[in-house]
Amino acid sequence: MQSPVKKSFGLTQFKLFLDLAVLALFITVNIPQLTGLAGHEWVSFVFAAPFLVHLVLNWKWIVSVFSRLFKKLPGETRFNQIWDTLLFIMMTLVIFSGTVVSEAALPALGIHIEIDPFWRSIHTGMANLLMLMFGVHLTLHWKWITTNFRRYALKTS
Repeated sequence: MQSPVKKSFGLTQFKLFLDLAVLALFITVNIPQLTGLAGHEWVSFVFAAPFLVHLVLNWKWIVSVFSRLFKKLPGETRFNQIWDTLLFIMMTLVIFSGTVVSEAALPALGIHIEIDPFWRSIHTGMANLLMLMFGVHLTLHWKWITTNFRRYALKTS
């Protein structure tokens, strides 16, 4: 009798499923009508955790590319570097501005702040731009996504 082969869950598989979770959360966060304001705010806080894990898991690539900041890089790599940096800055700005305009989550935690219309307009405008930027980010990494989705999510046997 043959013993069953134990299949390991590798880093690439983990990254793929984490990224799918990030995508699902991102879509959910960007449709506040789906969850209501309180749900939008709480899901946004939940989104921060897998987003940070995504950065940590890709840190080796980030450091590798930034260590060559002033060296010659292929155009696609250079564009990815610049785009992903802008995406990170935008994501940070949207998360920060969303936190300072919180009407449900922070008050539920006993934190009451006066909402500044400046930050509300920053949050709304930047969140709309972030959706476009996130779409471009997906497009830039589409080959990796589709290759690994076919390999792991659609794998039979």
